Amino acid sequence: MQSLLTPKWVLSHLFAASMVVLMVGLGFWQLDRLGQRKAENDEIRTASEATSQPIEDLLDDPDVLDHTAVMVAGVYRTDLSFLVANRTFDTQPGSWLVTPVELTDGRLAVVSRGWVSRAIVAGGALAAIDTPTADVVVSGRLFDSVDGGRIGQGRAPLPEISRIELDVVSELLGAEVVDRWVQLESQDPPRSDLPVPVPPPTLDDGPHLSYAFQWFFFSISGALTYLYILRRRLRESPDAA
Repeated sequence: MQSLLTPKWVLSHLFAASMVVLMVGLGFWQLDRLGQRKAENDEIRTASEATSQPIEDLLDDPDVLDHTAVMVAGVYRTDLSFLVANRTFDTQPGSWLVTPVELTDGRLAVVSRGWVSRAIVAGGALAAIDTPTADVVVSGRLFDSVDGGRIGQGRAPLPEISRIELDVVSELLGAEVVDRWVQLESQDPPRSDLPVPVPPPTLDDGPHLSYAFQWFFFSISGALTYLYILRRRLRESPDAA
């Protein structure tokens, strides 16, 4: 037994034990992520399945969840349209086309109308996308402002921003906007084929459970393999007795 207690073997034992503990910890971390994802999915499902309300009724409620069903009634301000750059759809690169809606009280609500391909943006075909000029009613999902918005410096046909951070949007447009924005799902009068509405997230459990099983399997396999190595060492060592 003494041969397995030399400094070299002690370091080996510590390394093996730390790797097993690490992999077990990663397994439990994936189970924790699974619980978080289920909770987030439940929140999204509850918010999106609620009765749709006018945006004016939701702006002063600090407890409104992202993905809450909402209606926006007003007139599109095409003169204030802009793009959210680097958005993908079915793995294809493109942008979101965003056009504020002027509400009946004069305030501006930012509405992301959907995705357009990079080819459409680069080819100057944005102007051909049909936009209602009269009153419009948008149905969609409500979102809070996000961080990380930066104004683009490129030569796109419309102003560009990296993310819908509403303070930065106000700076980009030179006009105040309400403190939440909307992802369009449908509109009346009906929209054309473009832009393509951004689909809601897939409410599944993701790969977390399978990842957890993998980490637990690796930890058990690693422990058994190391014990097998020690067993062979004991058999082969001349001073094992």
